[in-house]
Amino acid sequence: MRKCVYNLTVRGYELDSFGHVNNAVYLQYAEAALWNFFKINQLMEYTLDRGIFPVLMECSQRYIHELKLLDEVRIESEFTAKGEMMLYKHNIINNTTGLISCKIKGRLIFVNHERVIHSIPDEVKEILESETNEDHNK
Repeated sequence: MRKCVYNLTVRGYELDSFGHVNNAVYLQYAEAALWNFFKINQLMEYTLDRGIFPVLMECSQRYIHELKLLDEVRIESEFTAKGEMMLYKHNIINNTTGLISCKIKGRLIFVNHERVIHSIPDEVKEILESETNEDHNK
């Protein structure tokens, strides 16, 4: 399992009419953490060079505590390989309170140009199976 941390600050345009982070924005936070993971591990270049692309298959989220304007947020993520899929879990945490605001988990696959599912390359599996913790800020 590979772990990674991504930090961000809640922005005003992400709020709903009650002054809380809008539910859809949590998914954007999760995507930002996911793409950051791909970036810091050079997985986008690696997969694109081989003609395969990551595709999100499903995700679910559970809201626990609200986030508000200018809250400092830490996203702690875990990534693993399971069969043909890459699994991820994100805990979106309010840095001030230490409370988990939202838990998100999902699955993605890799496909080629013809949209045919491709197995996870061995080199990508090696990265996912390493125990290295990455801490990268926005």
